[in-house]
Amino acid sequence: MYTIKDVKIRRFTEIDGVRCAEIEVNSASVDDTGLLVYLAPAEGEHGYRMLRMIRNDADMELDWYDNNLHSAFEEVTDVVFRDANGKDLHEKRGRFTRELLSHGKVDSELAAEFAK
Repeated sequence: MYTIKDVKIRRFTEIDGVRCAEIEVNSASVDDTGLLVYLAPAEGEHGYRMLRMIRNDADMELDWYDNNLHSAFEEVTDVVFRDANGKDLHEKRGRFTRELLSHGKVDSELAAEFAK
């Protein structure tokens, strides 16, 4: 499992017409790349649903322009949260979302922004 070191809300945006937060997640392990996680408000246990997870393997010396039009950014939502048979692993996704929301003031910052 990905061990979260720190989390920062980068911006609020829209994906497929759904307002969401783009959250930068850095790993405690030097072997894991950073992630960009997109969360939108939802009914249910966590209050948010994950729209996308993107592996952020950008090297700021080489990829100084922060965009997603090159191979440094790869969507990994289905890879991380699906088993070998393609079954969605809701529990694993839920655990990761809870852990992400528990860092710092992420949960309260999201609640304040989405209450607007």
